[in-house]
Amino acid sequence: MPRDARLYMTFPNDFHRHPKLSRLPVEARWAFVEMNGEARIADNDGVFSAEDAEFMWPLEILDALVNSHPSRPLVVREGGMYVIRDYAEHQETREAREKRRATNAANGAKGGRPRKNRTETESVTGGFRVGTESQPNETHTKAESESESEIDVTLTTESSPVVDAQGSTDSALSAAGKALAAQAGIRDVDALRRQISETLGRDLTPDRVVTVARWLVAKAKDPNGPKNPQGYAARCISMSPAEVQQYIDEGGLAA
Repeated sequence: MPRDARLYMTFPNDFHRHPKLSRLPVEARWAFVEMNGEARIADNDGVFSAEDAEFMWPLEILDALVNSHPSRPLVVREGGMYVIRDYAEHQETREAREKRRATNAANGAKGGRPRKNRTETESVTGGFRVGTESQPNETHTKAESESESEIDVTLTTESSPVVDAQGSTDSALSAAGKALAAQAGIRDVDALRRQISETLGRDLTPDRVVTVARWLVAKAKDPNGPKNPQGYAARCISMSPAEVQQYIDEGGLAA
């Protein structure tokens, strides 16, 4: 039987009986479960910006979690962040996973086969010519320097029409993922998912594609963001695949 490659959350068996939860309304309890799931998907170690958290969950629900206990609440508000308290005691953190990966890599070096690096190849995907001509630190400078007409291109073929984030052709994209994609201006998550797979040899879940796309868009030089976030993200992947691949690998985002 193949190993299930999905990520999992861990909760104790009596989780539902804990007084911090049992005293909360059902909506707040479920939001806490969702928050843990989104933290695993985004690989953020339980730390959400206020902007993201308040976009995904109603403010009154977040306030209920923050006030779930006088000194040891389920969620802590720290400045402009919402933090799941004691996240590392219950869920796997990025640091723990990186340590495990380093151990596995050391063991694999003794007889394992290294993962194929496809950044040396060239292919045409998403309307761009993909290669290794650009260095990683050139990604955003070159992407911003291109004219809007060059960036605003069709990213899908006739067999996979462009759709908005709310009507993604990939039903595996979560509701929160759709909301974050729409917020970032990503119209077609599937197109970026295929481009990452074909260009970098990395298979990501739709929600993690949104994580990568939002990271790229957030690094744009324009403080107001790129005019065409979808095209900008695709061009960044094309022009500096090594940088994007490094972000994916270091974050453990690939399946």
